[in-house]
Amino acid sequence: MATWRDVCELAGRLPDARLGEAHEGSPAWYAGRHQFARLRWDNAGRELLQVWTGDMTTQAALAERREVFPVVHTFQYRVTCWGYLDRLDLRETAELLLDSYSIRGGPKRGQAVDPEAFLPPLP
Repeated sequence: MATWRDVCELAGRLPDARLGEAHEGSPAWYAGRHQFARLRWDNAGRELLQVWTGDMTTQAALAERREVFPVVHTFQYRVTCWGYLDRLDLRETAELLLDSYSIRGGPKRGQAVDPEAFLPPLP
Protein backbone atom coordinates (compact mmCIF):
# COMPACT_ATOMS: atom_id res chain seq x y z
CA MET A 1 0.00 0.00 0.00
CA ALA A 2 1.34 3.42 -0.97
CA THR A 3 0.70 6.75 0.71
CA TRP A 4 1.02 10.39 -0.32
CA ARG A 5 4.18 10.45 1.81
CA ASP A 6 5.61 7.71 -0.47
CA VAL A 7 4.67 9.81 -3.50
CA CYS A 8 6.51 12.78 -2.01
CA GLU A 9 9.61 10.71 -1.21
CA LEU A 10 9.72 9.29 -4.73
CA ALA A 11 8.85 12.50 -6.57
CA GLY A 12 11.40 14.43 -4.53
CA ARG A 13 14.15 12.25 -6.03
CA LEU A 14 13.33 13.34 -9.59
CA PRO A 15 15.45 16.14 -11.11
CA ASP A 16 13.77 19.56 -11.05
CA ALA A 17 10.63 18.17 -9.40
CA ARG A 18 8.99 20.52 -6.96
CA LEU A 19 6.04 20.29 -4.65
CA GLY A 20 3.35 22.93 -5.13
CA GLU A 21 -0.39 23.30 -5.19
CA ALA A 22 -3.01 22.64 -7.83
CA HIS A 23 -5.42 25.43 -8.71
CA GLU A 24 -7.85 24.49 -5.93
CA GLY A 25 -5.13 24.02 -3.29
CA SER A 26 -4.49 20.27 -3.29
CA PRO A 27 -0.84 19.15 -3.16
CA ALA A 28 0.74 18.54 -6.56
CA TRP A 29 4.21 17.75 -7.89
CA TYR A 30 5.51 19.71 -10.86
CA ALA A 31 8.14 19.13 -13.53
CA GLY A 32 8.69 22.54 -15.03
CA ARG A 33 5.29 24.21 -15.22
CA HIS A 34 3.28 21.00 -15.54
CA GLN A 35 1.82 18.82 -12.82
CA PHE A 36 2.87 15.20 -12.97
CA ALA A 37 1.36 13.97 -9.70
CA ARG A 38 -1.59 15.33 -7.78
CA LEU A 39 -3.40 14.28 -4.64
CA ARG A 40 -7.17 13.99 -4.96
CA TRP A 41 -9.88 12.47 -2.79
CA ASP A 42 -13.02 10.54 -3.54
CA ASN A 43 -16.39 11.36 -1.91
CA ALA A 44 -15.53 9.13 1.06
CA GLY A 45 -12.18 10.85 1.65
CA ARG A 46 -9.95 8.11 0.20
CA GLU A 47 -6.73 9.38 -1.34
CA LEU A 48 -6.28 9.16 -5.10
CA LEU A 49 -3.09 9.77 -7.05
CA GLN A 50 -3.60 11.53 -10.38
CA VAL A 51 -0.91 10.90 -12.99
CA TRP A 52 -0.57 11.20 -16.78
CA THR A 53 0.70 8.88 -19.50
CA GLY A 54 1.30 8.98 -23.22
CA ASP A 55 0.10 5.39 -23.63
CA MET A 56 -3.17 5.91 -25.45
CA THR A 57 -4.24 2.31 -24.74
CA THR A 58 -4.34 2.91 -20.98
CA GLN A 59 -8.13 3.02 -20.72
CA ALA A 60 -8.46 -0.46 -22.26
CA ALA A 61 -5.48 -1.78 -20.28
CA LEU A 62 -7.01 -0.65 -16.97
CA ALA A 63 -10.59 -1.68 -17.76
CA GLU A 64 -10.31 -4.74 -15.50
CA ARG A 65 -8.78 -2.68 -12.67
CA ARG A 66 -11.51 -0.13 -11.97
CA GLU A 67 -11.31 -0.94 -8.25
CA VAL A 68 -7.79 0.54 -8.34
CA PHE A 69 -8.17 3.12 -11.15
CA PRO A 70 -11.74 4.48 -10.99
CA VAL A 71 -11.03 7.44 -13.29
CA VAL A 72 -9.30 7.23 -16.68
CA HIS A 73 -9.71 10.12 -19.12
CA THR A 74 -8.29 9.85 -22.63
CA PHE A 75 -7.47 13.08 -24.42
CA GLN A 76 -5.98 13.70 -27.86
CA TYR A 77 -2.33 13.32 -26.81
CA ARG A 78 -2.32 11.90 -23.32
CA VAL A 79 -4.30 10.02 -20.71
CA THR A 80 -4.85 10.90 -17.08
CA CYS A 81 -5.77 8.30 -14.51
CA TRP A 82 -6.56 8.40 -10.83
CA GLY A 83 -5.49 5.47 -8.68
CA TYR A 84 -6.39 4.71 -5.08
CA LEU A 85 -3.15 4.99 -3.14
CA ASP A 86 -4.27 2.32 -0.68
CA ARG A 87 -4.53 -0.13 -3.59
CA LEU A 88 -1.16 0.67 -5.21
CA ASP A 89 2.11 -0.83 -4.06
CA LEU A 90 5.32 1.18 -3.95
CA ARG A 91 6.71 -0.25 -7.19
CA GLU A 92 3.59 0.52 -9.24
CA THR A 93 3.40 3.99 -7.70
CA ALA A 94 7.01 4.65 -8.72
CA GLU A 95 6.35 3.38 -12.26
CA LEU A 96 3.31 5.65 -12.59
CA LEU A 97 5.25 8.65 -11.30
CA LEU A 98 8.21 8.08 -13.60
CA ASP A 99 5.97 7.75 -16.66
CA SER A 100 3.97 10.83 -15.71
CA TYR A 101 7.14 12.85 -15.00
CA SER A 102 8.52 11.88 -18.41
CA ILE A 103 5.31 12.84 -20.22
CA ARG A 104 4.54 16.05 -18.38
CA GLY A 105 8.10 17.23 -17.79
CA GLY A 106 9.38 16.46 -21.25
CA PRO A 107 11.71 13.85 -22.70
CA LYS A 108 14.94 15.46 -21.44
CA ARG A 109 13.79 15.21 -17.85
CA GLY A 110 12.59 11.65 -18.33
CA GLN A 111 15.84 10.58 -19.97
CA ALA A 112 17.83 12.04 -17.06
CA VAL A 113 16.41 9.41 -14.69
CA ASP A 114 17.88 5.92 -14.44
CA PRO A 115 14.83 3.68 -13.98
CA GLU A 116 16.94 0.94 -12.37
CA ALA A 117 18.06 3.36 -9.65
CA PHE A 118 14.67 5.04 -9.25
CA LEU A 119 12.29 2.08 -9.12
CA PRO A 120 12.08 0.09 -5.89
CA PRO A 121 13.03 -3.58 -6.22
CA LEU A 122 10.31 -6.05 -7.10
CA PRO A 123 8.87 -7.82 -4.04
